[in-house]
Amino acid sequence: MIKQALLAEEKEQIRLFLLSNDLGFDFHDDAYFIEEDEKIIATLSLDGHIIKGLAIDVHYRGMNIAGELLSHAIAILSNRNLYSYHVFTKSIYVDLFTSMGFRLLADSGKVAFMEGGVDKIEDVILGYQKRIENTFGIKIKDNDLGTIVVNCNPMTLGHYQLIEASAAKHDFLIVFVVETDESTFTYKERFSLVYLALKPLNNVLVLPSTNYIVSKSTFPSYFLKALDEREYEHAKLDALIFKKYFMPLLNLSMRHVGTESEPVMVAYNQILKDTLGEKLQEIPRFSQNGVVISASLVRRFMYEHRIEEALSFVPHSIRPLLKAIMEEKNVRTKP
Repeated sequence: MIKQALLAEEKEQIRLFLLSNDLGFDFHDDAYFIEEDEKIIATLSLDGHIIKGLAIDVHYRGMNIAGELLSHAIAILSNRNLYSYHVFTKSIYVDLFTSMGFRLLADSGKVAFMEGGVDKIEDVILGYQKRIENTFGIKIKDNDLGTIVVNCNPMTLGHYQLIEASAAKHDFLIVFVVETDESTFTYKERFSLVYLALKPLNNVLVLPSTNYIVSKSTFPSYFLKALDEREYEHAKLDALIFKKYFMPLLNLSMRHVGTESEPVMVAYNQILKDTLGEKLQEIPRFSQNGVVISASLVRRFMYEHRIEEALSFVPHSIRPLLKAIMEEKNVRTKP
């Protein structure tokens, strides 16, 4: 019988079981398990549309237990009107998911990323191709396109100068804004600020990042402070997907990044370098009056209620909007 973990002790047992199988567990997940003699022998978890945490006790493999759990998960997703889903799984389970109709998108050798259901990554990217061509009145195959992926929490002069410098190197530049809402500023706020700031750059197009770039699907560890070995593999999947699908389908000749100081982003930039090779360019961070411009600095000033100082590090065009957003956030965070 498949059970849902509702009690804290059940979730703790699942965490320990997954740990013994070199997998992590998020206590916010919907977790399901099968037990025998009050001992967990199999688990699977759901995080929105993402299927993960599949583990089968070594003594119970080859008995279609994994298939039963997966069928159960797909039924739950369908009842929630979710008909497209992604899978994080260990590479040893790829054949199982393939037999259930899932497609392998990337495999680091230790963990794999797959998709199933209605949507396909190629369709999503080809939709972006049409949008790019319609916006600029071009055929992407006939032009040099570069790209940059930003979180912009929030947009700063450093981001603007990085994007402006990158755009100058190409006919057109595509800026992907990370959609995952795990930041101080919401995705809607961040996208609006980026779009408004970059409006004067005629060869730049701002697009949502999709579920395939720096998302809970491809790189859930992006918002952590450090990467362990397991999370390092997730970052590799994100880089592999970008290389295999976004670069060729959108004819992107170069991805640009800024130099980083935070451990996760330093590690991620290195993974991108190792994966994209000569198609990645790292650009030094920009400074203002000897101070390196960063979103973390702007957020610190905001938290300290030094709004005008924070605004001095962001483009003029977005200062009124960002000031209103900051003041609202400060009101909500004051004791």
